[in-house]
Amino acid sequence: MQLTQAMAGLEAAVETQLRVAGPEATELGTQLLAALQPAIRQTFFDVLSMAATEVSSQLPGHHVEVKIVDGDPELVVSPETVEATPPPGPEDDEARITLRLPAYLKEMIAEVASSTGESVNAFVVDALKSQAHTVKVAGKTRMRTTIDL
Repeated sequence: MQLTQAMAGLEAAVETQLRVAGPEATELGTQLLAALQPAIRQTFFDVLSMAATEVSSQLPGHHVEVKIVDGDPELVVSPETVEATPPPGPEDDEARITLRLPAYLKEMIAEVASSTGESVNAFVVDALKSQAHTVKVAGKTRMRTTIDL
């Protein structure tokens, strides 16, 4: 993907708009655009990374990531291999989170948990465990764990 072409297109569009404002504005705008170029380039990378994450979430069995090749971003699609979720650690290896829910949702969870004879905490932990998937990207040593809700 040629990010340089996208940058050139943006610069041309801005310069066209600046010409309407006159020569002084055109000169100031050109200088400002040159100063903003690193921030604009970073924004392009950020948007591309967000798009890759979104596509990954909608592409079961595959992972999309952005790699930089010769200074330009490249989207790479890799198949994922699902591995079993690791067994739980010792009981004293716990973490605490605070989760803010709408009152109606908390009540629904409490009702379902009560009907199964579980505490709200145990019910939520079991629900999250059942949806956790550890994924190893093919050919990579990097692991990614997701929870599909």
